[in-house]
Amino acid sequence: MRLIIIGASGLIGSCLYTAARGAGHIVIGTYTGSPAAGLIHFDLRTQSLCDLVPDLGSTDVVYLLSAYSNPTWIHANAAAAQELNVVATKKVIDETNRAGARLIFMSSVEVFDGLTGNYHEDSTPNPLNLYGRMKFEIEQYLTTAVEHGCIVRTGWNVGWDAAHRCAVKLTYDTLVGAEARMANDNTFSISDTHDTAAGLLWLAGQPNLTKLHLASSPHLVRIQLADLIISSSTHSPHMAYQPVPFVDIPYSEPRARLNHLDNRRAIQLGLTFRDAHQIVRDKVSLLDSARSIHAA
Repeated sequence: MRLIIIGASGLIGSCLYTAARGAGHIVIGTYTGSPAAGLIHFDLRTQSLCDLVPDLGSTDVVYLLSAYSNPTWIHANAAAAQELNVVATKKVIDETNRAGARLIFMSSVEVFDGLTGNYHEDSTPNPLNLYGRMKFEIEQYLTTAVEHGCIVRTGWNVGWDAAHRCAVKLTYDTLVGAEARMANDNTFSISDTHDTAAGLLWLAGQPNLTKLHLASSPHLVRIQLADLIISSSTHSPHMAYQPVPFVDIPYSEPRARLNHLDNRRAIQLGLTFRDAHQIVRDKVSLLDSARSIHAA
């Protein structure tokens, strides 16, 4: 079995690539704009998967992780996002299906509308923003077009580089700015990228699983995250916020308010996730160190 990771230079893809190689798998990893050792340049918008892997077959697993994922950017660059997140993605799905390979697609909690929260694998999607609609379109396409496909949904993933964009970093940076406001009724899930990568790697050997949520427990409320960052940070004297309802936070398009995932199926299947609070504390320590170095 070979693992083909489309988007192996990204936040989750790089962790998956490292984990897969460490486990002794034969791995082909690709990058588009961020070169990394061992990876092959591949742009799914202009290149064919069959050119990358001419002998792609039924014993292979293709991970489709390459996509634009910042909802604000996607809203402002709809045509470019459509080309990669939908058109090119469907092309790779078709190529994978024709070869009989298994395809694991990284979707998002953004396919849900945030009215109830605690979404499980069989909850009904109803995306509010363009990013979520693109992900849901691919979910629907994958369900109807691919025999051996798997949809994986996750929330915010926390990476271990101070520059990585995640819920912790964005909240941290807002807290040290002026006039920070935090929603007192907005929930979401976070995960350590290493746990997400471990779950994705495990799925390579689970051909009958078609959908899974990968997220840590417990879910967080935005003001709880802010309080945890402040209590954990050496820069807490410079942090403050005003609690407000989610509706008062301005976004370029609608966002889900109760935006967390139910991870019980993954837990029942034996997957493990680091405690969300400890993930936050560890990321704050990393951000504190980076801020201190920058200040010096």
